[in-house]
Amino acid sequence: MNLAEDALAGLKIELLSFPFTEILDDFRNGMEEVLSSNRNKKVWMPYRQLNNGLLACASTLTHGFEYFDTGDYRALAIGTAENPLRVPTPEQIHELAMIWAQELTKQFDGKGKADQVNSVCDRFREKMAIIPTNWNWQSISPEKLIQNLNAEKGLGFQAIPSFLATLLHGKTCVIRSGKREQQIHWRKVQGDGSGRTGLFIVSQPFLALYTDEYGKEREGYFVYRLDFRVQTQAGRFNQNGKLKPWIFLDLSCQRYAHEPLIETNYGRDISVLMGMNEERLSGYDVDSTLIRLTIDNSAREDNKSWKLQLPNLLAAFKARALETTENILGNPAAYGNLDNNSDWNKDEYYLVHAEGYKYEHEKHKRGHSIKPGFSLQESGDIIAQVLNILNGILIPDDPMQSDIPVPSGQKTPLAMRDYENISKPLTFTKQQKEKLSEEDIKQRLDKRRKERQTIITDAIGRALQGKPIHLSILWRERDTYDVTIQNLRDAFLLNEEEDFPEHIKVSPVWINDPNLLKPLDTAGYAPKDRQEFDKQIRKQHQMKLDAWRDFLRQKVIVSIDSRIKPYCFAIIEIGQTKKKGVHPKQSIYRAVREACVLENIGSQMVQTVKPKSSDKEDESADTSPSYSKKTEGRILNAVLDVTLRQVGALYGIPSEVYERAGIPKEIAQNLDVIALCRRKATQGQDNIHYALAVRLRATGAVDVLFPNCQDWIPYAQAGIELGQIFSRVRRDRNYLKIVQLKGIELVKFAADVLTQVGEQPTIVLIEADVWRNERGEENGGQAWFQLKNEYLFANRDVLDFQHVPGHTCIYPRDHNQLRNLLGIIRFRTGDETTQYITNRQTWDENSPARDLMHLSGFYDTSIPELLHYFSIGRLPKTQKAQDTSTARELYMLDSQDDEYGVNIAFKHQQMLEMLPFFIRSDFQKTEESIKSLCRVPHYLRISPGWSMGNIHSPYPMHLGKQLIKDRLCILGVEV
Repeated sequence: MNLAEDALAGLKIELLSFPFTEILDDFRNGMEEVLSSNRNKKVWMPYRQLNNGLLACASTLTHGFEYFDTGDYRALAIGTAENPLRVPTPEQIHELAMIWAQELTKQFDGKGKADQVNSVCDRFREKMAIIPTNWNWQSISPEKLIQNLNAEKGLGFQAIPSFLATLLHGKTCVIRSGKREQQIHWRKVQGDGSGRTGLFIVSQPFLALYTDEYGKEREGYFVYRLDFRVQTQAGRFNQNGKLKPWIFLDLSCQRYAHEPLIETNYGRDISVLMGMNEERLSGYDVDSTLIRLTIDNSAREDNKSWKLQLPNLLAAFKARALETTENILGNPAAYGNLDNNSDWNKDEYYLVHAEGYKYEHEKHKRGHSIKPGFSLQESGDIIAQVLNILNGILIPDDPMQSDIPVPSGQKTPLAMRDYENISKPLTFTKQQKEKLSEEDIKQRLDKRRKERQTIITDAIGRALQGKPIHLSILWRERDTYDVTIQNLRDAFLLNEEEDFPEHIKVSPVWINDPNLLKPLDTAGYAPKDRQEFDKQIRKQHQMKLDAWRDFLRQKVIVSIDSRIKPYCFAIIEIGQTKKKGVHPKQSIYRAVREACVLENIGSQMVQTVKPKSSDKEDESADTSPSYSKKTEGRILNAVLDVTLRQVGALYGIPSEVYERAGIPKEIAQNLDVIALCRRKATQGQDNIHYALAVRLRATGAVDVLFPNCQDWIPYAQAGIELGQIFSRVRRDRNYLKIVQLKGIELVKFAADVLTQVGEQPTIVLIEADVWRNERGEENGGQAWFQLKNEYLFANRDVLDFQHVPGHTCIYPRDHNQLRNLLGIIRFRTGDETTQYITNRQTWDENSPARDLMHLSGFYDTSIPELLHYFSIGRLPKTQKAQDTSTARELYMLDSQDDEYGVNIAFKHQQMLEMLPFFIRSDFQKTEESIKSLCRVPHYLRISPGWSMGNIHSPYPMHLGKQLIKDRLCILGVEV
C-alpha cells in the first residue's frame, strides 16, 4: 500500500530526547576505570530497565527512550483526534530517571575500592539531579515524515506504523464466514513491532473449543495480531525525489496460555502483555494499551522473576506493584481477562505462548491446543475490513502481473527435479497392463531404473568433477547401520544384488568404544556456575575431539585408498542428542564435526535409530524390525544431504534450466551463476560474521571462493577448508578477526568477485541485507551503499566502488573488465517484502482463495525503469492439510466435516523480491530479456535432496549459507 498524502492530517507526534546520555557515558567510563585496571570490565547501562519501568507507569507513551543513533535516545508519543496525546511532563520523567540512577549505583556497593566507587557514584547522582533547561517534548511535523522517511534519523519507519495502530485502537470490524459473524475489537500493544520498539494491534481474546483427530477435547485462547511494516522500494519516489513509504499489513496468530506453564525454552525470556485499568503511579495517565514485559528465564536462578529487577525499580518509584511472576505462570487464566468480562477492573496479564512451551493439563503436560495461522480467505477478509476503516489513508497497489509458468511435468529439466521425482517408479495404465506381458513390464521397469541410476551417478560425478568418493558409515547400534545402508542403497536406486557405482566406495565402521558417544562430562558443574561450567565444557570438548581423531585415524583413514585421493565423507551415529538432564553444550556434535574436518572428512551426523515397539508376544519369531516413517525420513534426509547437497550435485545440467528461463542458448551453455553468501551469529560475547561466494557452472560443477583468496576450489573441498579455518579460530583467538568481517571487508569481497568474473557470461546474486549497510561500529562507516533503495535507481548502470580499497572508482557498464557480467540481482525477503494476499475484488464467489500449488513468478510494473520480480514457492507438502476443499474456506473458529480451523497450522509461502541492475546492454532491449535474468534464480529455488517444497534461496546461495552453517558449531555457535 501507499500512504495518502493527506493521511497524516490531525496526527500529533512528539519526541523527548534523553538529555543524560553523556552523564551516563562518563559514569560508565569512570566505573570501568575504578573496577578494573586493565579496562576489561564492561559496565552496561540498563536503558531497557528504565523504559520498562516508565511504560509500566505510563502506557500512553508509544515507546520509551529507544536508541536512535550514537548518543541519541528518544521517547515517542503519538496522538490522533480519537486518541489524543497524554504524555508525562519532563519533570515527572526526570523524577523517575533520578530514582533509576540511584538504583543503578546500588549494584556497585562493595565492589572495587569503596572510596573510588563512591566518588564516581556521588558525581553521577549529583549530575543526574539537575534537570536540564529547555528540556521539553518536541513536536514533529507529520508531513515532514511522509515527505522524507529518513528525516529525524528515520523516525518515519517507527512513527507511521504506530500512527496506523493508534488509528485502529478502539475500532471494531466484522468478519463473516457463512452465516456466522464475528466482531474484532482492536487494541494497541507496546512491544516489539516494526523493527524498533513500537506499536502493533491485537484483537480481544477468543476461546476455541474443538475435538482433535484423536477424539480428545481441546481448548485454547488466541488473538488476531496485526503489524504495520514500513519499507521502501527502489524507484518508488514522491514528487520531492524522496522514497515513498511502502506499507505492508502482516496478520498473524498470537496465542495466550491459560494453563500452568511447566516447561519453557531454555535461556529465552518469557513474554507477558500487561494492561492497566487503574493508574500505577499517581499523576501518570494510563490507557488500555498493553505493555510487553519479560520474565527472566536465563537458568541462573531457580525462580523466574521479572527481568531487569523491575519490581525493585517500581518499588523505588513508589508505584503499585506488579503481580508476581509465580502467580502468573502458575495460573495464567486468573490474571488475564481471557473471557472479555466487561466488569474486569484490575490489571491484565496475558502470558504469550511460544513454540516449545508445555502446560500442565490434568496431571499431564501438553503444548498449546491452537495451531497458528489463518486461511487466505480469513486473512483476506480481515485485511479488507481493516482497509475499510483506513479508507482514504492506505491506498492498495495494483495487483502484480503473472510471469510465464515454471516448467512442469515431463518438460521439467533434470536439474529442477528432486529425489522423489527421480526415484518415482514407472506406472502403467490398465490398458498397458492388459497388453504387456509380465516380462515386458519387468524389462521396462529395469530399463527405467537403470536410466535413473545413471542420472544419479552422473550428477555426483559432475559435482565432484570426476573424482571418486569414499563414504564411511560409523555406527554403534545395528539398527542405525541397517536403516542407513538401506536408505543409502535407495538413494542410488540399487536392487539387493547390485553394488554401488564404481567411483563410490562405501565402508561400514563399528564404533567399538561406547565412551565416544557419551555426552561431555560436566564434573558436577551446572549451567548457573557459568565460568566453571564453560571451562569444564571446553576441557571436555578437547578430550572428546582428541579421542575421535584417534578413532578416525585408526578405523577410518586406514581404509581409504590415498593413491586415488578420493573425497571422504562419513555418516556418523552420535547417540540421542536430547536427553533429560543433559545440557545442549554437552553434545558431542561439535567435537565430532571438528575431528572430521581436521582429518579431511566431510560429515553428517544421525541420532541412534530405534525400531518401533512390537505388540507380538512371541519374541522368538524371526521377524524383521520395522521403523517409523519419521525415522526412515530423517535417515533418508541425512543420506541425501551427504550424497547430494554436500557435494553440490544437481540431477541435470543447469544450462537446460537457463534455456527454459529464456536465456539464449549460446549464453546458457556457458553461463555461471555466482551467489555471494553470508551468515552472522553470536558466540558468547563475540559476533561471528563470515562470507563466501559459490559459483554454479553451466556444466553442474560447483566452486567456492573465500575472502582474500584468489582461487576457486570445489564445493566438496570447501567444507573441509572452512571447518579448518573455524577450528584454528577456536584454538587461537588471534585469528578471530578472520571470522568477524566488517562492512568494508564485505564490500571489498563483493567488488573483487564482481570485477573478476572471468571469461564466462555470469549472473551475480546478492542479498540487500547487511551487504548494503551495517549498524554501529561494525562497518567502520563503510558498506556497499549502492544496494540501498535510495541510491540503486540512479546508479543502476554503474558499480560504485570508489570507497573500496583496491578499486577506488566507479565502474561504468561498458568497462572491458565487466563485459561478461550480464547483470546483478539483489534479493530482499522477510519483513522487507510484501506477503501475498489475493485481491478480494477478483475472487469468484464459487472459487475460494487457494495457496499457490507451483513455484510462481510475478512482476511489478509500477516502476517502468526497474523490474521488480517476485518469486513465490509452491505449497510445501507439510501444509497439505490446509489445501482440502473444506480447509481452504475455514476461518479460525469454523468447523466442517470434522475439520476445525484452529486445528490446522496454516502457513503460507513467503515472497522473495528480485531486482536486477547493472544489466548488460543486450539484455536491456526488452522487458522479456530482463525477466529471463530473474527467472534463472527463480527456477533455481530447488534442491535435489529436498522434496517438500522450494528452498528459500536459489541453489548456489543455499549451498553457500549451508556450508557456513554446518561449520559454525565448531566455533561453539548453536544454529
